[in-house]
Amino acid sequence: MSPIRIDFAPRTFARAVLTTAPWTWLACLAGLVLCITALVFTLDALRFKNAQTAALQSALWRLNERTTRKPPPKKAQIPEAQANAINAAILQLNLPWTDFFDAIEDATPDTIALLSLEPDAKKQRIKGIAESKTSGGMIEYIEQLKKQPFFANVVLIKHEVNELDANKPLRFQFEAQWQESAP
Repeated sequence: MSPIRIDFAPRTFARAVLTTAPWTWLACLAGLVLCITALVFTLDALRFKNAQTAALQSALWRLNERTTRKPPPKKAQIPEAQANAINAAILQLNLPWTDFFDAIEDATPDTIALLSLEPDAKKQRIKGIAESKTSGGMIEYIEQLKKQPFFANVVLIKHEVNELDANKPLRFQFEAQWQESAP
C-alpha cells in the first residue's frame, strides 16, 4: 500500500509553488513562450496588414484624384494670320472644282482661247481672261456661260484688241459667280 499524504496546512501561494512538480513548471514555461511567440507573430502580421491597407488606401486615393481631377485641355494658340491662311487654303480646297470645270468646258467653244482662270472662294466668284477672233464669238461665249446652271451671274468686265499679236485677237475679261451647290 502506498503512503497517504495528509496535509492540514493552509494553502498559500508559497506552499503551492514549492509543492508544484518541475514538469508542471516546464509545461507552464513552454506555454508562456508559445503565447509570447504567437503574440509577436500576431502583432507583426497586424502591422503588415495595416501597412498594406494604408498603401492600398493611398493608391486608391491617388487614382481617384487622377480620374476625377482632369486638367483642362490646352487650347492651341494659333496666330490670327496663320488661322486666316489655313482657312483660305481650306476654302480653296473645298471649291466645287468638278462642277466648275464641267461648266467652263461645256460653255467654251473651239474659237475661244482661255488664258487664265482665277477663283475667289470667299466671294464664290471666278475671274477669267480669254481671247476670241471676233466680238460676236466673245458675246456668244458670255451668253453660253450665262446659260450654265452652275453660274448664277456672268459679267463681261472689259475687252480690248491685242495689237501686238499679228492676228489681232479680241482679249476680254469676264467675271462669273457660282451658286452654292447643295450637299
